[in-house]
Amino acid sequence: MLVMANLLGVGKADKRLRSGSFSFRICSFLLLIILPLALTPPASLAQSGGLPPGSFAFAAASIPTINRQVQEVSLILTVTNGRGRFVRNLTESDFNILDNGQTPDKITFFQPQTNLPLRVALAVDTSDSVTYRFNFEQKAAAVFFRHVLHARGDLGSVIAFNEEAHVAQEPTHNAKDLDGALRRLHPGGETAVYDAVMLAAKQMSAIQDTQPSRHAIILISDGEDNHSHAHLEDAVEAALRSDSVVYVVSTNAADFEVGLAGEGDDAMKQLAEATGGRLLHVDGEGEVAAAFSKIEKELRSQYAIGYRPHRNAPDGLFHRLVVLGPKKLHVFHRLGYFAR
Repeated sequence: MLVMANLLGVGKADKRLRSGSFSFRICSFLLLIILPLALTPPASLAQSGGLPPGSFAFAAASIPTINRQVQEVSLILTVTNGRGRFVRNLTESDFNILDNGQTPDKITFFQPQTNLPLRVALAVDTSDSVTYRFNFEQKAAAVFFRHVLHARGDLGSVIAFNEEAHVAQEPTHNAKDLDGALRRLHPGGETAVYDAVMLAAKQMSAIQDTQPSRHAIILISDGEDNHSHAHLEDAVEAALRSDSVVYVVSTNAADFEVGLAGEGDDAMKQLAEATGGRLLHVDGEGEVAAAFSKIEKELRSQYAIGYRPHRNAPDGLFHRLVVLGPKKLHVFHRLGYFAR
């Protein structure tokens, strides 16, 4: 039950921030055994579509039912070896997917080093707490957009947030427009991290794609939320519903584990890993650029898999995913999806 507590329990650290710690390196042998047992809700909960109030409510009773039938699930995978290096030479047969403990009916597509269209929402913290780092964050973000938006179909957008989140630049392929939006931002005010993730996810969901695409939300922040209306589990749910991987570029030092900074990093780690992303620490201009470079490299090293679930029912419930790869390799992916 400790595993279940780590995955589903979130305690309040202050009136806005909920944090805990868990790991989603789902490729491990232990999780293959534990997840189907520890994380499968009782029949009564499965039928009602909810988890107990106060849990990490990916399938809470208050979640509205989605009535569009699941035709195909798209999944983005990142695979690394024991040294953290990307593995790019795997084939479809190297992966074993479990959707709520069941294998898919059919794999519909597979792409290594995927070139699927990319949609990137960059959520930039403009609160007082990041003032002294703000200039080099702006510069690194502009360089990132120029490097990552290659194909004509790739789109980038900018979300700015302090005590409120707003869209600074709608999705576009134009790097100059994105650069201009970043330059117009100025720091000041409180911090509403979770509201920003909610807005970025909403924007991702609004993009009308006629083919599979990759959604990434990149959050630059110290993670010290003190003004959001939403909570951590709301942000995770919104990201999962929009099929978005969240990468967090944390401006806290990696060894700073006490106080609000440590609590913020714990929450950001949960947010990133639940969606298949990473938490990257930066503590200087060069490290910000290096973090964006790592994200860019990862986006170019991913696998894309599409499949039809075993039970293709419009139940609106949360489906847990486990993806296993070859031994000694780590497979990163989102925790699951909402059937729709």
